[in-house]
Amino acid sequence: MSWLVEPWQWGDWMWRGMLTLNLVAITSAVLGVFLYLRRMSLIADALAHVALPGIVVAFLVTQSLHGGVMLAGAALMGLLTAAAIEWVSRRPTVRSDAAIGVVFTALFALGVILLSTRVRDAHIDTHCLLYGDVLGVSDRALGLVGVTAPAVLGLVAVFYRWLNVSSFDPKYAVALGIPVSALSYGLMSAVTVTAVAGFEAVGAVLVIALIIVPGATAHLLARNLKGMLLVSVAHGVLSSWVGMYLAIALNISAAGAVVVVGGLLYAVAFVFAPGHGRLWLWRQRHRSSSRAPDGLSPSG
Repeated sequence: MSWLVEPWQWGDWMWRGMLTLNLVAITSAVLGVFLYLRRMSLIADALAHVALPGIVVAFLVTQSLHGGVMLAGAALMGLLTAAAIEWVSRRPTVRSDAAIGVVFTALFALGVILLSTRVRDAHIDTHCLLYGDVLGVSDRALGLVGVTAPAVLGLVAVFYRWLNVSSFDPKYAVALGIPVSALSYGLMSAVTVTAVAGFEAVGAVLVIALIIVPGATAHLLARNLKGMLLVSVAHGVLSSWVGMYLAIALNISAAGAVVVVGGLLYAVAFVFAPGHGRLWLWRQRHRSSSRAPDGLSPSG
């Protein structure tokens, strides 16, 4: 059992990385459930990528890489992206998934062009933004996650009932007077802020996975919203711990290991989940076919 304890004795990088990873995982898992119920999981991918042009534009305007400036720029770009996706997807000839793909790839490409042509004397590491550095979390990254994670979770707790109703039945929520559109933009802002806060520590790829995969797994295993939130958070935390130890043991990318473990947990749920798993459905079909009377003609 020494392999469980030894990493914590090698330096403070272990608790810094694990604390940051778990805060991002818990916040992302909670937001991911509401995105999944609204069939908007793919927008997490879009919002995570458009944070790059938001950060670059914020730097060009302010000439500052302060964490608050980065968050503001990315959050504003996230809101503009959400509004653009909604406007494009309302066109009768455009599918919503195509609208998401067109808008975020165009804005991400714009960010890459601006970064390569207009930002030459600032250290904005695109590799770090995409893949992060869980084993080398800086004070700034830890501080950003430490502030934004409790704030986002607190807002979810405050607006929980509105999020609950609007996620399952938006028309009923409108009839009750709930500001569904404002709530949706607020959710998009929370996803963007969570993604940006976790960029430097865990990277865009891991943030996207921590938002989408736990929510999808929870839908297979839980029967109500509270159950989904608990399963989703458990999935995110378990993926973080197992992935971190796997990365240390095999000397591989921590972000990659966490994503792989999360994908394996989803695969297990996909096959064995009671009620929705492939094995359970196969057994149900097998029992139904075995109970059917032999020689039953179409006319009875």
